[in-house]
Amino acid sequence: MSRISIGVVGAGQIGRKHLKKIAEHPDFELAGIADVNRDAVAAQYPQARVFANHLALLDEARPQAVIIASPNQAHADIGIECARRGVDILVEKPVTDTLEAAGQLITETRRSGIKTLVGHHRRHHEQVQKLKALLGEGNIGALVAVSAIWAVYKPDDYFVAGPWRTQPGAGPVLINLIHEIDFLRFTVGEIVAVGAVASNRQRHFAVEDTAAALLEFANGAIGTVIASDSAVTPWSVEQGTGESIEFPFSGESGYRFMGSHGSLEFPTLVRWSQPDGARSWTRPVLSQRLFATTIDPYAAQLNHFRDIIRGTIQSIETVEDGARTLIATLAITEAAETGARIDLLERYEALADGTGQFLPKLRKTP
Repeated sequence: MSRISIGVVGAGQIGRKHLKKIAEHPDFELAGIADVNRDAVAAQYPQARVFANHLALLDEARPQAVIIASPNQAHADIGIECARRGVDILVEKPVTDTLEAAGQLITETRRSGIKTLVGHHRRHHEQVQKLKALLGEGNIGALVAVSAIWAVYKPDDYFVAGPWRTQPGAGPVLINLIHEIDFLRFTVGEIVAVGAVASNRQRHFAVEDTAAALLEFANGAIGTVIASDSAVTPWSVEQGTGESIEFPFSGESGYRFMGSHGSLEFPTLVRWSQPDGARSWTRPVLSQRLFATTIDPYAAQLNHFRDIIRGTIQSIETVEDGARTLIATLAITEAAETGARIDLLERYEALADGTGQFLPKLRKTP
């Protein structure tokens, strides 16, 4: 079977990760790279064709597929140009920077019929797949609640190197919490309403450094999520899974899934239950460590994209699905600003019918 010609738009941190995986993959052939810093990227990748923008990449290299790893605000425009040329896309998270842009991208991808994948890489973890299966088969009974923590301390030079990270839209909600929201949508089910509070009292930037969200799921479960870039903890999925060498491995779980007949920790996959199914707070709750293999989620994601392109599998996350994650995440910021409980169903429906009317009037709880 012939190799797939693929281009990469954006050679920043995540773009370089994708380029490395493409170079290691037997089923892909790099058609070219597009980056505004063309000369610097060409020096770094002397064997590759490097273009100053995505239009030149698409028109001159003519790839079969493209990975969009550009700044968020460019995702929609690049994706639309790919769609108009019939080029399949893997677009990094968030799918776009605004809901209006997401609507435009969805309209064009539907019209063209191209295949799409959003780069929420956690869906490709073996531990995540195992967790989803356990919850789906009722391993801990009916899910009652989930509690999650994503908290790290980002050093000062992180913000010095990227001053935009101190401004609205670049706090831990949209940079980091969006991963937790997508993870919960994938493993637990659809989020139908959110409430939230946020604070910037640690760093005093114009954007939050800590946020807490209350989530309501379609299956009746409720959840709490805390995200902070200003707390020293071992509780992040990056540290818990050891998915990247940049983050020291802790092996600790930041997630607790609580069910009617037991509980699960993630990512350690420790199951807690009572012997013989007898449930009482006066009886001991015993632990059992379950097993799941560990793989490189970015390599698995690229395998999945290959199979999507070849038509042997359906996308695990289309741009429509990625837009739902964006809807829920942006609603958390909105809820923190307004104090409102925000229902999401109308926004999902607007996404589905292609109207682009993503901002219905807020409803405050009595």
